[in-house]
Amino acid sequence: MTEQIQHVDIHRKLLLRRPLYAKAPPGSIYVPFIGDGDIADSLYRDRTIYGADIDPVRVATTAGRGFAGEIRLADCDTYPFGDLDEAFAVADFDSYSYPYAAFRSFWGKAEKTDPFICFFTDGQRQGVKRSSTYIDPDGAKHMLADLIEKRQSYNFYWAR
Repeated sequence: MTEQIQHVDIHRKLLLRRPLYAKAPPGSIYVPFIGDGDIADSLYRDRTIYGADIDPVRVATTAGRGFAGEIRLADCDTYPFGDLDEAFAVADFDSYSYPYAAFRSFWGKAEKTDPFICFFTDGQRQGVKRSSTYIDPDGAKHMLADLIEKRQSYNFYWAR
């Protein structure tokens, strides 16, 4: 079985984040879906990082990077750091498919600085491609019936 690569075009993701991150106020960083921790390692090493992922192998890899903060094994759709008294200056929702459930949970429970910086990678099109499903912003999940519907959803995701 081939291991799923962590990022497609990571250098582009880093280039897009750097200018805004430079303006971030003091505070910790929340990184759900942290995976191997490569974005956190490249950009956020100067801060306290709280990250989580559902994959135990990737969590172990990231924990071994020696970040200040904590890396937890958790489903990020539910905010896993509700026990912290920490103000977050930045959150980076670099999701494999659907970041919005994690964002809604984080937004309702976490303390945030003002201003607050939030990054998203919406991989919804990858979910359409890989699992023939898409999820509405309200969380309703749709199973695509056939290849034609799958192609339409993939090609016109932003238009919907």
